[in-house]
Amino acid sequence: MTDLEGVEMNSSDKQFVGGGLRIASGSSAPLRLDHGYFEKEVRPMLGSILVEKGWVTHERLDAALEQARLTGMRLGETLLARGWLFEPELASALAEQASLRYVDLVRHPLDPKVARLLPLEVARRMFAVPVRFTDDGRIEVAVADPADADQEGLERVLGRSVELVVGERSAIQDAWRYTPSCAT
Repeated sequence: MTDLEGVEMNSSDKQFVGGGLRIASGSSAPLRLDHGYFEKEVRPMLGSILVEKGWVTHERLDAALEQARLTGMRLGETLLARGWLFEPELASALAEQASLRYVDLVRHPLDPKVARLLPLEVARRMFAVPVRFTDDGRIEVAVADPADADQEGLERVLGRSVELVVGERSAIQDAWRYTPSCAT
């Protein structure tokens, strides 16, 4: 049997779980997922980024992955709910995973005039908020999770090119007060 890199392995070297995930086995330590397995992926796994940065331990990641599998929640939501991760860390890791920039909307507030350009219904559906105009005329739009954003749809609604960035979910939600449906 060979692994993805063509290295010869025998069944005593590794144990496999569902689709080939390796389980690292220690002498007396309990079995755990080998989080390094995906480190060379083009789009790294969120858990690998969090472990690499030291924001989550292997044990907590394993527990959160299991809970996410059982509940259907996303990994980030699970870690936040358990108090094992903070929103800025999750947003930063999601940005890194998607090769986008992280924007701290608390330290660098958005331009309310730009935020008013996106209808609340669209903002809620994509969990997004326009932040500012860029020097080249595009609109910087903060999203909570790049996987939920439709850049082409945002460009159609806003009538301009969009540059996606990642922000914290609560800060984006707080910024919705500037959107047209919320304005007084």
